[in-house]
Amino acid sequence: MPRLILYILAAFFTATAAFAEPAADAPSAVAAASATDPNYRLSAGDTVAIAIYDEPELAATQTIARTGEVRLPLIGEIILTGKSVRDAERLIEENYRKREFLKAPVVNLVVSTYFPREVSVLGAVRSPGTVLFPRDVTSLDIVDVITRVGGFVPVSKSDAVTLTRRAADGKETVTTVNMENAIGGRRKAGRDRADILVYPGDRIWVPERLF
Repeated sequence: MPRLILYILAAFFTATAAFAEPAADAPSAVAAASATDPNYRLSAGDTVAIAIYDEPELAATQTIARTGEVRLPLIGEIILTGKSVRDAERLIEENYRKREFLKAPVVNLVVSTYFPREVSVLGAVRSPGTVLFPRDVTSLDIVDVITRVGGFVPVSKSDAVTLTRRAADGKETVTTVNMENAIGGRRKAGRDRADILVYPGDRIWVPERLF
């Protein structure tokens, strides 16, 4: 990539970074808001408070295990990871009903503590580190993620950024991203987001250009 284009990209991220949240060290937990988005998808490490209408003895507060389950009174283990809050409520209701413990249970699930979800950005960027996901956001635009770590530096090889993602079975996929195309495509289409999305647990590496 011509050096002029690289400097233009660096300037783009420098200007945009002024309006973006800076990268931060991950805290041990992210405090929950008073209300839980019913569409929020639960993840391991989240702490959930589960209550059943008119059944106070069945109330439980559990931290979702790394393997995805919580243990509830009477019904035992139930897997909640990957499910929305509303779907998790329905699943718990169904289990109590099918096992004939309760005739018409009404479950309320609140996330009391959100486990930090983050993406790491390393290599030739201004402030390598981690970017935290807002609690109700499931994906971030790769351009925005790079912006949050200060953008590129003059030696960044921005046309060969790698995005590594681990699947549920443990297998990793590595995708090479040309950030010039990602930024240009977003501007050309007049979109707020690019076509390349980043998810919790992803790793971004920005290599240095060899002159």
